[in-house]
Amino acid sequence: MPSFFDTCQASIMGKLLMRALIGTIIFVYGIFTIVLYNIIALSKGTFFKRPTEKERLELQLTRNRLWDLSKDFEGLRHHILTLQSGFKFHFVSNDTPNTPETITSDKPLVIFIHGFPDSWVIWRYIIRNPALQKAVSIVAIDLPGYGGTESLEKYNATNVLEKLTELIITLRSQYGVDSGNESNKKKTIIVAHDWGCVLSMRLAAEAPSLAHRFILSNGPSIILAGSNARRLLFSAKKMLGNAWRSPLHARVPLMKALRTLTPLFRQFFLSGYVFVMQLPTPLVHYFLTGGNQSLLVNCHRTSYNKDKYTPLDVAESMASSMGPSTAELGTKTPSGDAYPASLSKRALSHVLHMAAYYSDGASVAPWSKSVETVASLHSIASGTQRVSSGAGLFDEGPPGAFKAKTTIFWGKEDIALDPRICLDGISDFLVQGSQIVLLPRTGHWTPVERESSAALIKAVEWTAQGEKGDIGAAVRKACPDAQVTSSR
Repeated sequence: MPSFFDTCQASIMGKLLMRALIGTIIFVYGIFTIVLYNIIALSKGTFFKRPTEKERLELQLTRNRLWDLSKDFEGLRHHILTLQSGFKFHFVSNDTPNTPETITSDKPLVIFIHGFPDSWVIWRYIIRNPALQKAVSIVAIDLPGYGGTESLEKYNATNVLEKLTELIITLRSQYGVDSGNESNKKKTIIVAHDWGCVLSMRLAAEAPSLAHRFILSNGPSIILAGSNARRLLFSAKKMLGNAWRSPLHARVPLMKALRTLTPLFRQFFLSGYVFVMQLPTPLVHYFLTGGNQSLLVNCHRTSYNKDKYTPLDVAESMASSMGPSTAELGTKTPSGDAYPASLSKRALSHVLHMAAYYSDGASVAPWSKSVETVASLHSIASGTQRVSSGAGLFDEGPPGAFKAKTTIFWGKEDIALDPRICLDGISDFLVQGSQIVLLPRTGHWTPVERESSAALIKAVEWTAQGEKGDIGAAVRKACPDAQVTSSR
């Protein structure tokens, strides 16, 4: 009979073997993905294509236009906000924070949060809209490690979400949402895409008082995606078990098992880049910058889906990913603020900070809230009505369920995320007053496609104007075929 020591040793060995197996799968599939992306870049002719002198000049001028702190961008001004923790965020806004005019204004605060591999610039078609600028206070931020915002040593969930929460709480105060003894005086709306969506889903679940509504686009709830993956695996396992028990009639259950696993196989194939982000640093850096930055070039070209992709779009998209150049790092805002000093140190490695969101567990690791964060969230929660997720009256819903009103926009032609993995069962995660809006002709990058960006503007306006009437009717003014598929 094995001793307790032998049992423990066997258990440890089993865990080590499993960890080694997982590590091997990640490494092999990551290398395969690098090779595959290189082949795609070669076939598209971007791998060896260097930018022309005209393209380099256009990019330089565009970076200066978008990142020079002393210059306005179509009604938006640059700001550097130093939090109490000392961390510095960069954002653009149509209203000056922490002024009597802004604090006393009745305009709702709308915070835009970008994803990979972008910055505040991805929202340019939305935030420069004159009607929207007149109706709301716009704040388009750069996430830590992106654009003009300071870097973090580690991009785990606690570091990223703590900084993001502190920023939002500070912005709420400086834009008059919470001022003096008054709380929730006017609305806060968070609009997010891709990685911004992933992080905002966590905020909607774990810090719902931060916003009155979340408008989220084409980003997964990692908990829901994992649950759907496990459900499909369990169903396929049962079918394979039936096939094993009846070999003579195995064809039907085998085919059903394969069909059941199709969404999982597809998402696994689409998520190859996530495996690359777990590889050693030199490989990650090559993946993101090799072949004359062919990954970013093709990524941005794809982001416009069926829309026309002009040379200006090329320059603005690359400027969004690259952030300020050395020339812009020496500029200052009208109030005398400069970019964080860490930006000059990460000039050649900024892509690694983007990749670290994947490797450091920003989406899945536990968020250990600081005492200051808990106290701040409690102070603003007093004026926020709490509603439950799930079907039951007292049901808080499944783990990760959102506890704030949420509108999810989903481009059905998304090339990175399978809706069967990311959307199935999401109605159980929603609270009363939430919706899912499908955009049939839109891909993954909803902020830059013309039709979907117009639809997002309509959704923000609908929310800012008191959510009167049907959101579907409002959105269909911009996207006639938009479908509200789930509404609570």
